[in-house]
Amino acid sequence: MKVNYLNYNSFSQRELKPYEKRAPDFSGRFVRWFLENIYRLEEIDADDACVDDKHDKGVDAIYVDDVSETVYIIQAKTKTKDDAEFGDTDIKEFYGTLQQFDSKEKIDEVYNETKNDRLKKTIARTRLSSKVNSGYDVLGVFISNARANDDAKAILAKLAKIELFDADAIANEYVDLDVDGGIKGRYYFDVSDSHVIEYDAGGAAARLFLAPALNLLKMNGIADGTLFEQNVRLALGNTKVNKGLRQSIREKSEHKNFPLYHNGINVLCKEIVSESEERIEVEDYVVVNGAQSLSSLASERSKITDDLKILVKLIETKDDLVLSQRITKNSNNQNAIKARDLKSNHNIQRRLKAEVSVISNDTIAYEIKQGEANKGKTVLKNESAGLILLAMDLAQPWSCHQKYKVMDDLHSNIFGRPEVTGARIVGYWECFKSVESALDAIEDKHFAYYNLTKYFLAYAVVSLIRTESKGVAMLNNMEGVIRSGRQTELFDLFGSLAKSLAFDLNAEIVDEDAESFDYKNELKSPTWCKKTSARLVAQYSKDVMRKKADPISALCSDLARAI
Repeated sequence: MKVNYLNYNSFSQRELKPYEKRAPDFSGRFVRWFLENIYRLEEIDADDACVDDKHDKGVDAIYVDDVSETVYIIQAKTKTKDDAEFGDTDIKEFYGTLQQFDSKEKIDEVYNETKNDRLKKTIARTRLSSKVNSGYDVLGVFISNARANDDAKAILAKLAKIELFDADAIANEYVDLDVDGGIKGRYYFDVSDSHVIEYDAGGAAARLFLAPALNLLKMNGIADGTLFEQNVRLALGNTKVNKGLRQSIREKSEHKNFPLYHNGINVLCKEIVSESEERIEVEDYVVVNGAQSLSSLASERSKITDDLKILVKLIETKDDLVLSQRITKNSNNQNAIKARDLKSNHNIQRRLKAEVSVISNDTIAYEIKQGEANKGKTVLKNESAGLILLAMDLAQPWSCHQKYKVMDDLHSNIFGRPEVTGARIVGYWECFKSVESALDAIEDKHFAYYNLTKYFLAYAVVSLIRTESKGVAMLNNMEGVIRSGRQTELFDLFGSLAKSLAFDLNAEIVDEDAESFDYKNELKSPTWCKKTSARLVAQYSKDVMRKKADPISALCSDLARAI
């Protein structure tokens, strides 16, 4: 990413559009984008972390990482002027903010004094004071779409436990795949202490060798990210992986073992200019996999010894752009195997893929593997379908924040049932999309566009339809509904019911005790979801009796005749 992409106008249009419903202003959208794209949080976790509002004590987000036992206090300072800078005043103020969270007593004081409901509920929900009291580190994270000036950098060097992500750092951490970047010029790899493996792939020459880390750090473009501009994106400097890397770098006794547990880096070059037993000289080069490794090495440069070597795969592309992009894409896709990947060849998933294709006349692609070629089709990921079935078919919307379980622990419960067919998946998916369109009827927009809310509302609509035996029969015969050609009426009914329940939900929320009600907690609670859904269904039934008209019964009877 180029630094000027973070300018207010271009960034609002280029990256922040999808966040408009989740936050009312640029700053709120920017924080959520940062948490998802730089800190790699899931959407729900990013929204859970955000506390930005009036009286927020200078805090925009609080993220608790229980793995590293670290509390991240995040503040955003955004600028609307292009190429703006910020100085030491903002950093000093943030440092003062950070002191409010360095002990249990101070956190309890913030909790008791703050008028910001979101901050108060986040402190309670995360058990922040007890975790800090137990020894969790508290780290300040200052983020901005502007550059830090020299005064800001100088004060940061004196203040402990504040990490800066200004425009330069963010641009370096997030990199677009399609950017035509890299370093123009020559560079040489030191191979004097390594055997070099040569490989010719019929036009693309490759070399594998161990290079001294200090030699690699002489490549241009590490600090400003231009060396990595063909990476999909860089990894966050404080992830568990990077912390492990940095710890290994600090332990000099581990340097000789580094190549044994490090995957190495991939470097593309236009041309291998010359080779000898001492060095390999290249022209025009770019690192397409290994940005986090080189960034970690650069941050710990003073700890590196001559024993620390990195495995390098050097590929000469001869300016073949297609080959370069293919190598970049594939090398960046070699991530850890996930449960979804392991289930991609499962008989259930393959059967559902075929059934979805048939019932949709090959217009919908049920994606079971990343990278499938589904051009021209509407794509439904099996993981997304699983969440919809979990909420609407298994009636467990409170579990939909645990996406990782869909293709793992819950796979057989969700998909391994005779009634789960391609038609059922397509039907529920279309109904779910109709429910999403009703979210605008919820007055509290933060609540409306919190990711779990749509699953709860869909669950409530299904619960309402299931109060009638004809409704149950209709939901169990999605294939018949779709083949009758009357599915649009069902989808419209879902949207209408969702809107009606959304209006009643507004009243329910008003009636809740504002002090204790935290939708980020309650939407993960089976008790709250069941209780609230039952009240919504009861209220709808009263309205139907008063109006003496039941659209559910009418449509179910009509569809039963058509099917």
